[in-house]
Amino acid sequence: MKEAKFWQEGMDGKRFALCLFRKIWVLAAVAAGSAAAAAGLYLLVTVVLAGPPEYQVFSQYRIYFDDEKYGEIKDYYNAYTWGEIMKTDQVVDFVMEALPEGISKEQVKESVSVGAMSDIKIMPLTITTHDAVLSETIAQAYVYGLDRFGRSIEGLDGMDCWQVEPAEKVERGTKAVNAAAAGLLLGALAAFLGMAVAYCLDDSFYLEEDFAGRYSYPVLGVITGGQKETGLRDFFGAELRTNLGTVAEPETGRSSLAESAAEDTETGAGTAGAVADNRKTAGRAAGKPLCLAEAQPGLAEQWRMELAEAVRGSRLDGEASGSLSDTAAYAWPFRAEDAEAMRQSGGAVLLLPWGAGSGRMARHILLQLEKQQIRVRGAILCGADERFLRAYYGRKAFEGGRKERVPAENGSEEGGSGRTAVQADGREE
Repeated sequence: MKEAKFWQEGMDGKRFALCLFRKIWVLAAVAAGSAAAAAGLYLLVTVVLAGPPEYQVFSQYRIYFDDEKYGEIKDYYNAYTWGEIMKTDQVVDFVMEALPEGISKEQVKESVSVGAMSDIKIMPLTITTHDAVLSETIAQAYVYGLDRFGRSIEGLDGMDCWQVEPAEKVERGTKAVNAAAAGLLLGALAAFLGMAVAYCLDDSFYLEEDFAGRYSYPVLGVITGGQKETGLRDFFGAELRTNLGTVAEPETGRSSLAESAAEDTETGAGTAGAVADNRKTAGRAAGKPLCLAEAQPGLAEQWRMELAEAVRGSRLDGEASGSLSDTAAYAWPFRAEDAEAMRQSGGAVLLLPWGAGSGRMARHILLQLEKQQIRVRGAILCGADERFLRAYYGRKAFEGGRKERVPAENGSEEGGSGRTAVQADGREE
């Protein structure tokens, strides 16, 4: 039994896209779940676990540098420098002089911060605490403290307060949308990578070519699982009937009795007796109907009508009766008497479910059939997704091959005088 490693088959981009689209709901669900989780985690940290609400006072100060005495001293200052200076004892000691008792230096230092400075001479100062009155009190104390500090330190000519706004409640959770967007993106990426890895590890059969490229047995046909795409069902049904009729022909070791006789003649062994022997062998083989080997119990029963229609157009049951009653179906694990019956038959046709899991199942059962010395004549994929096949092969692939009579020169449309021209793609000319 030839077996090609499925991960060596190469990447079929269209097959991958269709398999991905079949599970696009997984990607959407993971992305939506990740977005909800990220937003929920952000709100939990910033709202629920952040403690009491905060109140913020915004103020602005104009800084005057003594450039005449110290030159370009302002080049030594920036937002980070002023942020650290506002928490030093040189500043806080002046601020404490304007504060009532009960407010500590630690509270003052924790509350103050300096924002980004677009101009080194304009300093935005922010006071943030859990109490609106306390924030406003500290902000007013900084007005007094920075005035004293600006006139006491070398290099500065003073610091004037231009603006002190009333305390405002700090809104929390304002970046929930951003957190959700980040979660959505990361979740979708993780889901896509996971689906790509799963695709690479998936050895299932979605196309006839998947099975044919991996094993030496032919795929006799595909049974579609839906009822809406009548054209596809008829198309693949016709294929199955044709292929079953071919594989039901007796095996002679050559493609035909004619070729058998011709090859024997060329080697000097072709005689009328040899041809007669071949025909006798063919006759004995023709009396042995094929049987069905089910990859899982009930496949033959589940697709009974479709299989019966295919049998009707072939010699699978030996009678061309269109009934499965004479065509035995066996599901693995086979009993000893079932295996013997299959060995005595004209061969087994393996019934495989289409889609997930069919690859590992096929490999296992083919190995069992090989060990039981049961001849395998081919496989049938059951329950294929019609939309998948239509999208992969293209809608036009199932519209060709319909023969329309072409009027003869005398205008007659009867079969004897008419002619039918078929293009290479199966369409009529």
